[in-house]
Amino acid sequence: MNGVAGTLDNLAEGVIDGEERRLQRLNAARAQLEQCITLIRNLAFLAQGRGGVADDDRRKIVLPQVIIESAMFFQEDGKSKGIEINLLDRWTQNIITGHPELVRQVLMNIFDNFIKYGKRGHPVEVNQRIQKATGMALIEIKGISAYPVDQEDLDKIGTLGFRGKNAKKVVASGSGLGMYICKRIIEDQGGSLHMEAGFQGKMLFLIKLPAAS
Repeated sequence: MNGVAGTLDNLAEGVIDGEERRLQRLNAARAQLEQCITLIRNLAFLAQGRGGVADDDRRKIVLPQVIIESAMFFQEDGKSKGIEINLLDRWTQNIITGHPELVRQVLMNIFDNFIKYGKRGHPVEVNQRIQKATGMALIEIKGISAYPVDQEDLDKIGTLGFRGKNAKKVVASGSGLGMYICKRIIEDQGGSLHMEAGFQGKMLFLIKLPAAS
C-alpha cells in the first residue's frame, strides 16, 4: 500500500515524465492494489476462525445468480485482457444450500486466478448443472492458463501457503491462501473442489455442492 501511495503522489506531483511511463506506473499500482484486495479478503476469512458452516448460516442459493454476481467483479479487468467470463446456462435455476457469501468468495477467487494467469484472448467458460446420479450440483469452470500447469502442482494447490510455478512466473509475490481457503469452504459445506490440467494450458475447476432438496 505504501508503494501505491508513493506512485500516486509522484503522478499527482508530475514527477514521472512521459505518457508511457505514467501508464506503466498506474498499471503497476493497480496490480499492487489487486493483490492487497485478494489478501485482505482471504485474511478476513481466516480471522473469522470458521469451523464449518452452521445450519443457521445455510441459505438457498440460485447458481446462475451467484455465478453472475461473482463474475461481475472481474468483467472490466478481463475485458482489457480479452478474457470474458461466460456462463453457458443462465436460465436453468439450479439451487444449492450453503453460505452465500462463502460460495461467492470461492467463485471470486477462481475467477480472479483466471484473469491474472489466463491466456489473453481466451474466454473462461462456466457451466452449472445437477448430476442425476449423485444429486450434487456441479459448477464447471474452464479456461486456458498463460503458462501450462502440471498436474503435480495442481495436486498441491489447496495446501496452505503453496503457489504453483506458473503463478510465480506471472506474479512474483503471493500468499498461497486463495485456493486453500476455497478448498476449505467447499469441504465445510459438504462438497469437493477438483482441479485438472489439460493439453496446451487447459484448466478445469470442478466444484461439487449438495443441491437443495
